[in-house]
This record gives sequence, structure tokens and C-alpha cells, in this order.
Amino acid sequence: MTTSNDGVNWTTVQRIPIHPVGSGVDHFTAGIAVDRNTAGSQAHLALAYYYFANTNCNNATCQLYAGFVSSVNGGASWSANVQLAGPMKLSWLANTTDGYMTGDYISTSIVGGQAFLGILVAFKPQGGKLQEATYTAALAVVGG
Repeated sequence: MTTSNDGVNWTTVQRIPIHPVGSGVDHFTAGIAVDRNTAGSQAHLALAYYYFANTNCNNATCQLYAGFVSSVNGGASWSANVQLAGPMKLSWLANTTDGYMTGDYISTSIVGGQAFLGILVAFKPQGGKLQEATYTAALAVVGG
């Protein structure tokens, strides 16, 4: 959505078409960036997010992924989904009182026309210890 200069009026929320409606893919915990050197219908946008490729799963079968999409026309169209990481089993993540979590460790920035993403990636535990780390990736901002 966008707003008027005074922040009083807002457009309706628009869906980012990463996967088709009804695909069974669930997207969450996103980090979005806007290139400060662009604006309006020419704004460059970058979005990193986590997703379950199939929400018809449970703690033992769910697989977590990290993905990325971008736009060079203010969100009028978006690039195809880029899989950044995964699949990750939920048991590879920190288990909290609220269940398995990546936390809110995701970020996206655009610098020099390039998107820089910060995401958590988990690997199979070794010796009873979790193998989680925060990684960054540099990706081109492109349109759909």
C-alpha cells in the first residue's frame, strides 16, 4: 500500500504475488527495503521472507525456506521467487515456549542498487548442538 505525503490517506493493501493463491505456501516474517534513490512508480523494492512450501504439515514434517523477490516499478510487478535457503527442518531451530522459531532475524536493505539480505539458516544439529547462523546475500533488484 502507499500513502499520501501527509500519511492521512492510504491505498488498499496489494498482495505480492510470490506464489498463487491456494498454492498451500505460507509466507511470514518478512523484511522489506526501498531504494532511497527511487520513488513512486519507479521505486525499487526488495523483500526477504520465510515460507513453508506446504502448510499441510506438522512439527515433524514442515520444511522451512527463506526466499526473495524484488520489483523495479513500485510493486506493479515482481520478480520470480528466489529460494535462498532450505529446506530446514523445524527441529533444527531453537525450541522456545512458543514452539520452534527463527526469531525475527530477517532484514533487507538496498545499497548501491543491490539488495543485501540478512537471514537465519539452520542446518542439522551436530553433537546435540544447534547449527544456526545468520547469513547475508547480495542480490540484484530486478522486476517481474
